[in-house]
Amino acid sequence: MTQLVVNKKPRFGPKVASQAWWIEEIKKDPIYKYTEEWAKHSEYQVARWKVLAELDYQVLGTDTLRGAPGFGKTYPPKIEIKPFWFKPICGVDWQEFKVWSWLEATKSLGLPISEEADKWYKHISTEDLKEGAIKLLGIFKAETSPVLEDDSEYELVYPTTPLINSIVLDIPVGPYYKYLNKTIKDRNYFPITDCQAGLVIKKKFLKVYLEERLGEYLALGGLNELIQRVPLIEAGHKLPDPFFWDLWANLEHLRESYAEYCSQEHFNPEASEEESVASLDTQN
Repeated sequence: MTQLVVNKKPRFGPKVASQAWWIEEIKKDPIYKYTEEWAKHSEYQVARWKVLAELDYQVLGTDTLRGAPGFGKTYPPKIEIKPFWFKPICGVDWQEFKVWSWLEATKSLGLPISEEADKWYKHISTEDLKEGAIKLLGIFKAETSPVLEDDSEYELVYPTTPLINSIVLDIPVGPYYKYLNKTIKDRNYFPITDCQAGLVIKKKFLKVYLEERLGEYLALGGLNELIQRVPLIEAGHKLPDPFFWDLWANLEHLRESYAEYCSQEHFNPEASEEESVASLDTQN
């Protein structure tokens, strides 16, 4: 389990727990310096390790295979559907990245994995991959959120529309999840469906949508970040919220998801908030 060395004294450089700060910490960590050693192994050995690493991903934390490492223990969350925002990093595709991210969180928790999975993790782990992973998950950080250049649609929203920061998320239960923020610090209005209709997307759906993004964050590096933030919190550092999602910066996917939901569930987007909540609550 890699431990961060926390500097309690004032320091120059990036703000603690910012994206630039995490990248600096990687460059100091010798765990990502052994690329040459692990590159000596044959393609067959690496392929064999990869298969067994994928097996660990599939079965650890479940009751499907008795005798598997850590049988009966709670392992990090997993994800199967590739997020729309995912992009390959350093030649690492979706399948490899999800397994690698899960192994990293598993190792940080000190949970057992197979010897082969550990070898594959060490083979694939490089400074470039780790840095790329942090930049990829920058989509979940307020500091890297793009500036809304065209605010013409935002101008169409009525000033009585609720604010995004009024949405309270349901946080998973667990020792590290308590460090998650339950609200998004975004004082913008709820997004609208389009310029023509100008219908405000319902709060109940926005909550579900944001919790789906939260699940992606946790499964693809977020839980590991929460673990690494603990010594920083204990040292008294004031850290930025770990989770953020910019609804207005990702309007296309939000609107497509909302339209698909309304179509599949026969949900009326023109219904009142009270009617829409009742409709959503009674869906099977």
